Amino acid sequence: MISVLLLTKNILVEQKLQEKLQRLNYEVFCCSNMFYLMTQQTRKLPMINYFDYIILSETITENEMRQILAVLPESKIVLRKLEKDPERQLEGIHGWISEESTVEELREGLCQWERRPISQEVILSLVGNRIGSEGEGTPTGSLTLSKLERRALEKLYQAEGKVISREDLCEYLWKDGATKSRLAQLSILIKKLRIAFKKDGVAGETVQTSWGEGYLLTTTALDYYAQEKEQERLLS
Repeated sequence: MISVLLLTKNILVEQKLQEKLQRLNYEVFCCSNMFYLMTQQTRKLPMINYFDYIILSETITENEMRQILAVLPESKIVLRKLEKDPERQLEGIHGWISEESTVEELREGLCQWERRPISQEVILSLVGNRIGSEGEGTPTGSLTLSKLERRALEKLYQAEGKVISREDLCEYLWKDGATKSRLAQLSILIKKLRIAFKKDGVAGETVQTSWGEGYLLTTTALDYYAQEKEQERLLS
C-alpha cells in the first residue's frame, strides 16, 4: 500500500481529498501537528521515510513550504495541493494536485511519479527493531535504544544535568545493585548511549563521566532529548 503524508494547518479542509485518495487504496496520514513540528525543526524527522508521497496543503504559505522542504529528504516525492494551476514551477515540488480532480484524474496524475520503495534499513530504524543487550530495542524519538538503555537515559535526563553516581544507577537498573558485574555492564551501557547519540547526528560530548562520582547528561544531550520527547508528544 502506498503511504501519503498530507501536511496541513487544518485537517477538516482535507477530508474531500483524503477520501478520494483512500478510495484509490492509498494510506493517508493527515496531520497538522507534524506540520508545526517541521516548521520548528532544523533536522530531518526519521518517520518521514515511511511515506511515499508528501502533499503540502494550500493552507501552508510559500515561506512555510520552503521551511518544510529544507528538512525533507531529497528522495521524497513532494506535491503541492492548489485550487488552480500554479503560475510558475515551484522549486522543490514535483507537481501539484487539486481536490476538485476526479478520482480517475488523481489516479492517473499520481502514477506519473515513480513510487520509491523503503529500504529494509529504513524500516528497521522506524520500528526500532534492534536487539539490545537487555532485550528488544524500542525507539525513543529517533534514538534507537534497548529498554534498559532508555531507562538509564530517562534517569539521567530527570537529573537535569546533575551527576548520578554509578551505584545509584545500578540500584535503579538492577535489583541486585552495584555488584562488580553490574558496574561493568553499566560502563558498557553508557558507551552504547554515547554511540546512539552519535549515530543520530549529535555532535560533541553527550554522556559525561565525572570521575569518582558518576555520570551526567551534557546540555547538548539534554536539549536534544527534550526535543525528542516533545516530538513524541506532538505525534501521539
